[in-house]
Amino acid sequence: MRSNLGLIGVLRGPAVAVVSVLALATPAVAVPAAPTAAGAPEIHPVPQQLSMGGEPVPLTGRVTLVVGEATDAAAIAAVEDVLAGAGARTTVSTTSAHRGKEVYLGTVTDNPALGEVLAALDVEDASGLPGDGYVMATGRYEDRPVVVLNGADADGTFYAAQTLRQVIDGRLVPGVQVRDWPLMSIRGAIEGFYGIPWSHQARLDHMEFYGEHKMNTYIYTPKDDQLLRKKWRELYDGEDLDRMQELVDAANANHVDFTFALSPGNDICYSSDEDFAATTAKFDQLRKLGVKSFYVALDDIPLRFSCDADREKYPNEGDWHWLADAQVDYLNRIQTEYVEPNGLTALQTVPTNYAGSGEDPYKARFGERLDDDVRVQWTGEGVFSDKITVESVKRASTSYRTDHLYIWDNFPVNDGRRSRLFLNPLTGRAPELYKYIDGITSNPMIQPYASLPALGNYADYTWNGPAYDPSRSMAAVLEELAGEDPGVRSALDAFADLNQSWPYRAEVVHAPALSDDVAGFWRGYESGEPATAPLRERLARIAALPETLAGMAEPGFYTDARPWIDAAAQWATALGHEIDMLEAIHEGDGSAATDALFAAREWISRTKEPTIDDQGGDGVLHRDVLVPSVGDGVFEAFSERALARYAEWLGAEDAGPVERYPATATSSMGTYQDNTTAKMVDGDPDTLYWSNEAGRAGDWVQVDLGAVKEVGSVAVHQSDSDTESGDMFYTAVLQHSVDGTTWTDAGTFSSSPVAAYTFDSPVQARYVRLKATADNSGGQWVKVREFVVSPSSGKYLSNLASVPGEGPARAFDGDVATAYTAGSGPVEGSFLARRLEDPRTVGSVAVVGTGSGSIQIEQDGAWVTVGALEAGRRYHEATVEGGAVSGVRLVFAAGSAAPRISEVVLRGPS
Repeated sequence: MRSNLGLIGVLRGPAVAVVSVLALATPAVAVPAAPTAAGAPEIHPVPQQLSMGGEPVPLTGRVTLVVGEATDAAAIAAVEDVLAGAGARTTVSTTSAHRGKEVYLGTVTDNPALGEVLAALDVEDASGLPGDGYVMATGRYEDRPVVVLNGADADGTFYAAQTLRQVIDGRLVPGVQVRDWPLMSIRGAIEGFYGIPWSHQARLDHMEFYGEHKMNTYIYTPKDDQLLRKKWRELYDGEDLDRMQELVDAANANHVDFTFALSPGNDICYSSDEDFAATTAKFDQLRKLGVKSFYVALDDIPLRFSCDADREKYPNEGDWHWLADAQVDYLNRIQTEYVEPNGLTALQTVPTNYAGSGEDPYKARFGERLDDDVRVQWTGEGVFSDKITVESVKRASTSYRTDHLYIWDNFPVNDGRRSRLFLNPLTGRAPELYKYIDGITSNPMIQPYASLPALGNYADYTWNGPAYDPSRSMAAVLEELAGEDPGVRSALDAFADLNQSWPYRAEVVHAPALSDDVAGFWRGYESGEPATAPLRERLARIAALPETLAGMAEPGFYTDARPWIDAAAQWATALGHEIDMLEAIHEGDGSAATDALFAAREWISRTKEPTIDDQGGDGVLHRDVLVPSVGDGVFEAFSERALARYAEWLGAEDAGPVERYPATATSSMGTYQDNTTAKMVDGDPDTLYWSNEAGRAGDWVQVDLGAVKEVGSVAVHQSDSDTESGDMFYTAVLQHSVDGTTWTDAGTFSSSPVAAYTFDSPVQARYVRLKATADNSGGQWVKVREFVVSPSSGKYLSNLASVPGEGPARAFDGDVATAYTAGSGPVEGSFLARRLEDPRTVGSVAVVGTGSGSIQIEQDGAWVTVGALEAGRRYHEATVEGGAVSGVRLVFAAGSAAPRISEVVLRGPS
């Protein structure tokens, strides 16, 4: 869901009259304190009432399942499955066998015998509970052990069966009494993200998960489903229609309300009879499949009409009533002419202005004229809401003039940060929200199975918010996904820890367990007493994730998360080598330290490979286009610190702040809010230019230096950080020009947050631009934090051409992570050199990199050989004796392999 903050900003004009506070929903029954019975089994969602009592019931041997003629078939199947797993030989009957163990299932209406059993057990039946409620009890009836699963309705009966599945301990049902009901009537998910829609099998599996976790709602509205948005007037047919039927059937079997949500707002003519007929025809096709709940999504649409008829009927008088009136007339017509005559659940919608609780003309007009029965979705104070409070919900209910507000919660959705997974628990939702809203649907991630942990949290929170414990809820669902193997569970915990940094929280958490071990390592290292064991053990566990997590009970999670799992393992292996490097430094072994450094850099390079698939609004799938980001920045921070320690030991000179030319920035794309192009060249990396549209082939961002100047290097910092892909150009070329008409290509970049290029020899240019050579695969917009164009220092020289963008200056920049890389093998006389501004006394020359030849210094105007570069070695050091040094150079052996030099350092006297 892209933000409509532009609209919200416009709408927040003069305050409009505020209507009286609406009567808000209250629970049907008082909510007791969370259960605290000693020795009680852990049940999720946490029941409203739970006590230990009654007689435990073993389920081995013969068991009679006593049901009514109308007892829910799905509940019967669920109980049969549980009994089979416990080793029972089950007979299903509508009458008691009057012997042996018995399980009673159903409502008191469809299975009257159940009420008699509960009365004998002195347990109140479920008939007085709210919808979806149930009672579970064990004991003895007529001197035989019984389990009673009594629903207030068919849904409650099904949920009682799910509780039985959780409480059973091996083959024994403990002596327990549960009286339970949900506090929110809407509990589920809305598949409402941009990106690759979920697979059919994933949706089927989600229906089963929702049923097991007592979630009752699934809203089908993936943004990039062509038949929902771009081609919304077209009907389903063939395999698409067959799959839809299977999905609706699966939802019904798991007591999930399947809601079909159409998104016509991009091109609808609200006043058109033809478009109304197209809407109802689409709905009618789904109604014939068994769908009883419909939704019109009006989010993320153009703020203009698509037809003259609407412009004439709803003239724009500057108060946004024109848009609200057109939308409400359309929605009300659906409710009164289609939904009500067909006996369907009330229509649902998300308005165009879907965030913020304050008053504005659009919300007021929309709510005042909307049919009172229509349910309205809202995302909180922002598109992504760190916290949702009771006060905020009350204000929103008033500003939207609705008794039926419920929340479209944009967590853990990752369509705006597709390189990320979010496995942190749901937090920040007030426990008492159930008193004021109808419910919540989570907008999950593009990865369906990786979304299950958060959805398990929503199941627990929406059922019983006051008893919701984020940590316990997350632990329970991770255990379910991992399975019984403690090694797999430990590995899954370690992986989840690496994906905790949800960027929309006020207090962002960064891989807390890994961070603790890293902090412990550095405390020991800096004190001179390295304590590497805890960190090495964690890194070993992470490095083994690809093998260990292959044994998960939920294989879909492993498949979804595989790019991040692999990247985590690569980072862990890299950090292991960096620990080796730091230990070698501690011991003064330069060769071992440098070998470990290069081993680490090789593994880190693998983490930068794009391995995530993506898709845009055109429906075209693109393979391996995004680079996974894992570890919440902790891996990168450790590596940067380790590199800094190596550079400090080496004596590498900090290149200092980058000199940059003043420039004026422009873009071929529009601007989102106040994120103007000037912010690309303001010297502040915390500000940025942000386009208001997707990057497409031919789009560009550009700087004008004001005159033709000598350019030595360029760095375009895209996305939200130098290490994480997001909104940016994914396939681009760097170009320069003296006149803005004729352009020369420099480097090309793919999935690179930083487009950095160092010229072998300075070029003359007034204009420099980064130009997209392909459409962004997932429709991402473009962010540029800084566009830096720098002159050449003239101090770094080579007559051996480099790989484009990896020129001589990179061997002297103080950064061992960069390198001068020759584009070919050397010939006679090939060299790499640095001239010093002021001669200095030098104790030795250290060279980090690969190549063959000699190390030379300039003294008194003459070049003197002081050491050799040996093939196969990565660290070389040559002693310098006597006299000041005014330059250093490497002379490469003709015919040897192309050199790659990370750093040449003039070390001080010992």
